[in-house]
Amino acid sequence: MLTNEDLTKIKLIVTSGNSQVLKEIDEVKEKIENVESQIKHIPSKEEFSNSMSELMGEVKSSREEQTVTSNQLSESQDRLDQHETRLFSLEKKATFSPTSA
Repeated sequence: MLTNEDLTKIKLIVTSGNSQVLKEIDEVKEKIENVESQIKHIPSKEEFSNSMSELMGEVKSSREEQTVTSNQLSESQDRLDQHETRLFSLEKKATFSPTSA
């Protein structure tokens, strides 16, 4: 049979075990609160989707602008090449044509 001393020891063990369990529960609660506070900064699926749609719109617009600019540059380069060819031809004629006195 258990004596009063045995029962007291059992109560102490259970009490200390309970306090340890309560301490660990508090630690878990604290970690959960920490995670919850960090999760608040993560955008929702809808917010993320809206941001990505906006970003992709800007990327598309930028690419279209780059295409237009590239075409304009190509046209300008072609015109410059034509001008250089005509100028070279005119300079060549001016250099070799007989001068009138």
